[in-house]
Amino acid sequence: MVVFGLIMVYSSSFIFAQEKTGNGFAFIQKQLIFAVLGFTALGVAARTDYHLWSKRAYPVLTFAALLLILVFIPGIGHKVGGAHRWIRLGNWRFQPGELAKFAVIFFVARQLDLNLGLLKSQWRKVLIHFLLPLPLFFLLFFQPDFGTTVIISIVIFFMFFAAGVRFRYLLGALIPGLMAGLWLALGSEYRRARLMTYLDPWRDPGGKGFQILQSFVGLHNGGLFGVGLGNGREKLFYLPEAHNDFIFSVIGEELGFIGVFVLVLAYFYFMYRGLKIAWIAQRKHQDRFGMFLATGITLALSFQGFVNIAVVLGLLPTKGLALPFISYGGSALVVDLFAVGVLLNVGRGYGGQHQSRA
Repeated sequence: MVVFGLIMVYSSSFIFAQEKTGNGFAFIQKQLIFAVLGFTALGVAARTDYHLWSKRAYPVLTFAALLLILVFIPGIGHKVGGAHRWIRLGNWRFQPGELAKFAVIFFVARQLDLNLGLLKSQWRKVLIHFLLPLPLFFLLFFQPDFGTTVIISIVIFFMFFAAGVRFRYLLGALIPGLMAGLWLALGSEYRRARLMTYLDPWRDPGGKGFQILQSFVGLHNGGLFGVGLGNGREKLFYLPEAHNDFIFSVIGEELGFIGVFVLVLAYFYFMYRGLKIAWIAQRKHQDRFGMFLATGITLALSFQGFVNIAVVLGLLPTKGLALPFISYGGSALVVDLFAVGVLLNVGRGYGGQHQSRA
């Protein structure tokens, strides 16, 4: 999927990079560097006992919170399109929200592992532990990064579901969560505009509806087999963010329904294999932490992929979420591959082997 993503980033960004930087290879060169860094991180994580992340959950969560604070400091944080989501390091930018996503998953997996027995009988006392990530949610919200906040919330909900929390408790959290999400969606002018654009993009075809309508055009042009790799026209300054959030539309135009169908199957297969790793961790090693960790990582990457695809197809309002392993974006690729390395370590059962030796 990463190799395929590199091909599509090159195809979708060459003309734009040539116009913007004078070097058509500028984006793909950076993405290649980040892919190497990402696979290095994957290799290290795959050979590190995943129980380490239970012991380091608090420091990782604290570090992620500090990085999210840094994005608001002038001279360190970098503002793009009205959003404070990046830390600038010379010519490079890093998005702390990507790290925060998995920091919260590590923390919740640890708390579920340690407090699962008490969660069913003393859930009010136990829930206090789960309030610690709340500052990260507020920091993400004020960036603003509503999409990442929603993804993390959904993943946490399903991690609690996997833990066997009673349905009435989950329902009691779900209803206020949905009401809060609706209030947040309607309480901001730009979010209301996105919602109205989602409901009727043709009301402003040359303005706020332009991006999604151009996405529709690209998908329509692709037909069944596509116009051919590299032959897409929407990436020629018609479709904004063609190499980033809306790269799925470029795939649909150039590789057609067959191409996007195979990619969707790849995400479903990734989700199946990840959840199977979670099941084996619990069934074979009796390791709840490994099960919760694998479940959280798998669902975070899978759900983000499905949400991105739904946005490009016009099934959800625009969220600003990248397509995992495919879209252009260095920090997302490195962190996602690191998370896959942790998932691989759970699948290999290194933690279980270490425990048995001890």
